[in-house]
Amino acid sequence: PLILISVAMAQVMQRLRFNWVGEPAPDAATKNTFKVVLTLVLCYTVFTVALEMAEASTGYYQVPAWIPALRFIGGVMFTIYSIYSLMKTRENVRAKYSIPEEKCKGMEDLCCSMWCSCCVVSQMARHTGEYETYKGRFCSETGMAAHTPAIV
Repeated sequence: PLILISVAMAQVMQRLRFNWVGEPAPDAATKNTFKVVLTLVLCYTVFTVALEMAEASTGYYQVPAWIPALRFIGGVMFTIYSIYSLMKTRENVRAKYSIPEEKCKGMEDLCCSMWCSCCVVSQMARHTGEYETYKGRFCSETGMAAHTPAIV
């Protein structure tokens, strides 16, 4: 699920012209946001699968200590990136549309990103896309059909 959440988050970032960590940036820095995030997700996926294959090729009691250590470090780093970029994206969406925090003042973006990331991404996607008028597209950089106007 973290991979699908990251892809949907990347679509929202691309739609809003945010960079790969969820910050507004000049057009040159945001034109490939979706591709950058997708590349990070795919690299993490290949990394974990390769480590799992390396682990499976050894006996259960013969797994080198560095394999689980690398899996743990990679998992922690990807999780931190995912939470941080989702938190910053949510923070900047709230700022752009003047949406106040309601609970956990000062920590709402972090709390929501940590404990309910799928809800956060869904909420931002609905807020920034006109799904009643235009069809959503999973396999697109913005999550919307081509030539869908941007919501200001």
